[in-house]
Amino acid sequence: MKKFFLKICLAASILMLVSCISTVQTVEQKEIYSGHYIPFKHSENLAHLDSESTLKFTNDDNIPVMDGATALFPIYCSFAEAVYPADCKINDFVHFEKTTGAYKRLISGEDDIIFVAEPSKEQLEMAKEKGVEFNMYPIGYEAFVFIVNAKNPVDNLTLQQIKDIYSGKIKNWKKVGGKWQTIKPFQRAKNSGSQTAFVKIMGKDFDLIPPKTHKVMTLMDGMVNVVSDYENHNNAIGYTFRYFLESMNKSVDVKMLKINGVEPSVENIKNKTYPLTDNFYAITIKGKESENTKKLIEWILSDEGQELVEKVGYVPLK
Repeated sequence: MKKFFLKICLAASILMLVSCISTVQTVEQKEIYSGHYIPFKHSENLAHLDSESTLKFTNDDNIPVMDGATALFPIYCSFAEAVYPADCKINDFVHFEKTTGAYKRLISGEDDIIFVAEPSKEQLEMAKEKGVEFNMYPIGYEAFVFIVNAKNPVDNLTLQQIKDIYSGKIKNWKKVGGKWQTIKPFQRAKNSGSQTAFVKIMGKDFDLIPPKTHKVMTLMDGMVNVVSDYENHNNAIGYTFRYFLESMNKSVDVKMLKINGVEPSVENIKNKTYPLTDNFYAITIKGKESENTKKLIEWILSDEGQELVEKVGYVPLK
């Protein structure tokens, strides 16, 4: 009985330790990105206008609360530093809840404006259930990219080949010009920004392989990490956004694929020849925009706001 009790205690201790480690990793992963872009604290990581912004809020104003996707932290934090008062309590007005959390907070009224990819079907339904609608303002362009291990000889896939890989029709890299290796197709968590973009690209009538053990439940860097070294093999494929990979989570062990023979360069995003080019958005709740939220959106769409979009590393509308 004593030995059994000790085994139970030991098992419980291990579970508690694993839980603590998991929590610490989650916090650290979040801080890796959000902690680098806090306005007025880490200005060196943000984009700046050549001259003073024509829009400036004061502490007496009703300052809009911002939130958004991981890959868009640098953009909306640059907006905040340009127009918010330097002595405001910035944590009250700039949040880092990522795509899923940002949509929830916007719908509940905790955020005024979020910077994200377009909403998923579930997020639209969530808004409908709460009796609200989204106002979606395109503010720039970005490329959705598919990534493989740098050692993988495959440099290009067609959209149809990608669909065939993720539907299980193509299971080996040999079929698309690579080595004789089983393809490990990874997915992101449901309703994350990149997963929503992925589902949109695959189409309504597309049947995904059940994610099972290939589903990446971590933050965006989890996809990059697993593709860079999946169990010491180079047979994985995943996806992310170009800016995140090039500017926020660089990895020499991962490469972006050409799609239909076109690389996801800034120039090819500008001229729309890269086939997976799409808008990203500033989103608000219809009928609930404050005057200052409206002013902020107008400014983001102005030459000054678009200048910051470009200086951060995205492609502006103009």
